[in-house]
Amino acid sequence: MLQQLISLFKDQLSTDPTVYCMDNYSVYQLADGLRFGIKSSALSGREIDLLNLIAERVVVSASTDTTYWHQRLELSSAVEHDPFRMTHFLFNQLDDRTTEDLEQLLTSFFDSSSIFVPLTTTRLLVIERDELVSEHDLNDLFTALQSDFLTDGKVLIGQRRVNGDIAAQFRLEQAALNLLPFRVERFLPALTRLALLSETVRDELTNRFIAPLEPESRETIDAFCRANLNVSLTAKHLFLHRNSLQYRLDRLTEQTEIDIRSFEGAAFLYTLLLLA
Repeated sequence: MLQQLISLFKDQLSTDPTVYCMDNYSVYQLADGLRFGIKSSALSGREIDLLNLIAERVVVSASTDTTYWHQRLELSSAVEHDPFRMTHFLFNQLDDRTTEDLEQLLTSFFDSSSIFVPLTTTRLLVIERDELVSEHDLNDLFTALQSDFLTDGKVLIGQRRVNGDIAAQFRLEQAALNLLPFRVERFLPALTRLALLSETVRDELTNRFIAPLEPESRETIDAFCRANLNVSLTAKHLFLHRNSLQYRLDRLTEQTEIDIRSFEGAAFLYTLLLLA
């Protein structure tokens, strides 16, 4: 696709961010995440309509905060020292007026400490700090959006983290968002699906969650899941006192930031253990 566009627009198109981030470029993102910019003066109304069908128009904002977060999320690594949770929205193609109304509605829905980042004309990101919107409220919001704006979409509720690499987390969750059906989904089922479908992401996830674990923790994941998350039965199989097993489970949660006592957490870690 990109080669065809290059042959059509020639030197009017650039894939260099230092070039296409200039004001006189319109920036687009293909389904595989590749971005390019075309000089706005080279685009007719018909070409803009066609581009909107095959690519997402990247939001280029005059807001200093939005520009800051665009650049930060595109870094290979960006460590956050404060707690964060990202909620990702992806809608069907929207017109400019609907996008603006959606932004205003979402801004008023989330806590004032949240950071609102428009990514493209169809992708919106909210970074929550302290006050998190419940999954129930997000489901209600999603239903209202579908009804009021007559559009379909999907929402991924990201992982709550006390700190960590927000850029790497953003890439993972955006990739998982692309594979979602049109609904609201939590990050653990979404990342489990992604691990099964993408070899690249599978390696990234196993390197992050399984590789750093000592053999004792891996043994605990395996035994706990084989015992259907039954603590007493797992302790018996591992010849451990129940309190010792509880300590192991607590330590596993600290190491992975995943609660293996939940079904989704256990399914995620056990799947990665089998794939590692």
